[in-house]
Amino acid sequence: MLSSMAAQADVAHGKALVEKSCTACHTSTVYSRSDRRIKNLIGLQRQVSGCTRPAKVSWNKQDITDVVEYLNKEFYHFKK
Repeated sequence: MLSSMAAQADVAHGKALVEKSCTACHTSTVYSRSDRRIKNLIGLQRQVSGCTRPAKVSWNKQDITDVVEYLNKEFYHFKK
């Protein structure tokens, strides 16, 4: 399921969403620190989904997919 959604992901849109909404709470160093909590692609998806409430955003499934794909491509590099 994740890989099929990733194939349809818009990385540029994901980046724009991160820059608009996520940087209000933290910088990009949270994605590259050595003690990060995210260990796999499913964990990344859960974290992004869970951050929508504190970030006060109403992202749909495609928005979340786009953000996950951007973060994975730019920072995490988990295999699909």
